[in-house]
Amino acid sequence: MTETSATCYGLAAGAFAAPRFDKIALHLSEHGCELKRSEAWMSGATDRGQFEILGEEGAIKITLSAKDASTLFMLRDQILHIVDHADPDLLAQFEWSGTLPDQGPPANFRLAEVVEVTQPFPHFYRVTLKADNMAHFASGAMHFRLLLPPQWRSPVWPAIDATGRTRFPTGEDQLHNPVYTFVSIDVATGIFAFDVFIHDGGRITEWVRGAQVGDTIGMMGPGGGQMPQAKVLTLVGDETALPAIRRILAEAAPEVAGQAYIEVDGAEDIQDLIKPEGITVTWLMRGRDLGPVDTLFALYGDGPVDPMPFIWCGAEKFQVQRARKHFRETLGIGPEQSYFSGYWRKEG
Repeated sequence: MTETSATCYGLAAGAFAAPRFDKIALHLSEHGCELKRSEAWMSGATDRGQFEILGEEGAIKITLSAKDASTLFMLRDQILHIVDHADPDLLAQFEWSGTLPDQGPPANFRLAEVVEVTQPFPHFYRVTLKADNMAHFASGAMHFRLLLPPQWRSPVWPAIDATGRTRFPTGEDQLHNPVYTFVSIDVATGIFAFDVFIHDGGRITEWVRGAQVGDTIGMMGPGGGQMPQAKVLTLVGDETALPAIRRILAEAAPEVAGQAYIEVDGAEDIQDLIKPEGITVTWLMRGRDLGPVDTLFALYGDGPVDPMPFIWCGAEKFQVQRARKHFRETLGIGPEQSYFSGYWRKEG
């Protein structure tokens, strides 16, 4: 369990109702939270901390705890986002106390400046940026979000509203906010790098192509994509997941064993990967070999093996949803033993 030193409390007087409570529990479960619960009580944890939600004397009480104020902010935003989806009328009824963020820019927002753009591989740009106070991004989750404003409009950045939720601009000011994986990060200088899979017409691809040293872009994080802690791994993905797979392999302990299957267009996309000796890497050629999700089904689709590795899957959204449904719902392989993420969406 995560050691906690920052806590906040929310109270919505007169808000408790069994159907409302059940709906909150359902949405938490659908977002991957493992719950312990009774009729009017539930508790659980995310990668950011612990939460408890209690129905008592007609009220709903929420207690959130994390290792520090910054992580608590992200936990609170995470839980309130889920509660807001479960019951949009509920959030404004809460009164909060404890360690709370100020209204204004979120604590995990940064404005980053372009340092360099290179092309180390045929289908990837490497973007190097610089931002202040990057220590928060250097531990835990390996992903972050870029925030790209619409072209030719002055940027409107996220802000914390009176309910404590981070609100993003909408309409003509809506931000494009894709997820990327750190290749490297230097806390002392604030310089970090990430790779962008080159996709003609993609908004970030086009931004990178036109980026000049000194240009700025927003970012938030870290989030999602915790490093698997298992001793045996099976990683499957396509080029869009390659940066994440590369980092997982590079940071895995020497004794970790397993296999990685990575789909690419051709041999020119194959990269040398730093990895433990006990992990084998197989490069899948698109159009010739099974894709990453079909490879996962071929390996484990008929049922778990003993011992079952930690399954990590990152690919096209609808293919990943197919895998998640089968492995989570049919085979019962829970989030403690698997990770599924849709990295892009096929149109049409």
